[in-house]
Amino acid sequence: MKRFRKWIENILFVASLGVLGFALWHALLFASFKIPSDSMLPAVKPGDKVLVDKITTGARIFDIFEAAAGKEVKIRRTPRFRKFKRGDCLVFNFPFRGEWKQIAMDYHIYYLKRCVALPGDTMEIRDFQYYVNGRPSVGGGDPQRVKAFFPPDTEGLDSMPGYRAMKRDTATYWTIRNLGPLFIPKRDSEIHLSAANYLPYRKAIEWETSKKLKRSGSKVRLDGEVIENYRFRENYYFMAGDNAANSQDSRYWGFVPEPFIAGRMLCKY
Repeated sequence: MKRFRKWIENILFVASLGVLGFALWHALLFASFKIPSDSMLPAVKPGDKVLVDKITTGARIFDIFEAAAGKEVKIRRTPRFRKFKRGDCLVFNFPFRGEWKQIAMDYHIYYLKRCVALPGDTMEIRDFQYYVNGRPSVGGGDPQRVKAFFPPDTEGLDSMPGYRAMKRDTATYWTIRNLGPLFIPKRDSEIHLSAANYLPYRKAIEWETSKKLKRSGSKVRLDGEVIENYRFRENYYFMAGDNAANSQDSRYWGFVPEPFIAGRMLCKY
């Protein structure tokens, strides 16, 4: 009986180590995700599984139980050996819960998109072609394919579902055909705020400050106080799907905060 009990204890001990090892592997080193949509065609197809590298770009550490319950959590990262780069396919938590009115990490929903612009970049879309810091850049896949889906000079095109960019978060009436120039917020960067430019940054500022940013005539107010400049506390990224004709991405809902990024796609299998 003693020998049997010892045998059981050894099995449980080894199984516990296996479970712990798997959890640490998934949390700190690599993770696997199944892609549900065609937003990254042709690079990644629906149903493909991707392996996500967390170790080189720093694994996130946070209270997963609090996050799963829909609460705000403090997110930290382990030391990283590589920064996120333009062109990386990144996996991140969707930056909204429910409506796209305020930034809040959705722990249950992960997206895979291509990183088009980094913190501190200025990006622009001209006739579906992406430009970063004035130069042609990755993003959007094949412009001709998108143009075929959204032909020019179509009556009422600006009001078509899925065509208007930033969900009216800009006074310039940007579309997914022509957007920007748009500065991507970088930690410690400062921008001048005005009634004409504050809307694309409203969600990020409200998320960082837990205050409401509103226009009052020609002025911009943060919880009622006039604000002319703002210094960002976090890095943000502009993410877009390669299948630009059918991709819900930063063109529609704005920036992705760095803490929401799980890691970069290493390969698909």
